[in-house]
Amino acid sequence: MKKSVLSLALASLLAIGAQPALAHGNMKPQHGGQVQMVGETLFELAVTPAGAALYVSEDDEPVNSAAMTAKLSITAAGKKQDVAMTPAGANKFEAKGVKLPKGASVAVMVIDKQSQARSGATFAVK
Repeated sequence: MKKSVLSLALASLLAIGAQPALAHGNMKPQHGGQVQMVGETLFELAVTPAGAALYVSEDDEPVNSAAMTAKLSITAAGKKQDVAMTPAGANKFEAKGVKLPKGASVAVMVIDKQSQARSGATFAVK
């Protein structure tokens, strides 16, 4: 009897271990930008005609941008520029008038106003 239970347990473990590893969330850009996933937080940075937009989701749910602050730190041609972003509805932040040149490194930081929890990602502008 013990041998049967042990065999069954081993077979179950092997079956579980054989499952494919799947990424959590949709990694395809939904707004024409670049996507980075950090833990359970998905960031999408998009260059727009007006400047730049950032979309944030956590656990596949849109983050309320009104409850957060966001900023961009842009490094290009040896110069660094920090730009505050403004909430623009749902899970979107905007930085109007900012230029994101090709090859620039852009760090994004989002801070929850209530808990002060921080989350961020870095992008290389293509």
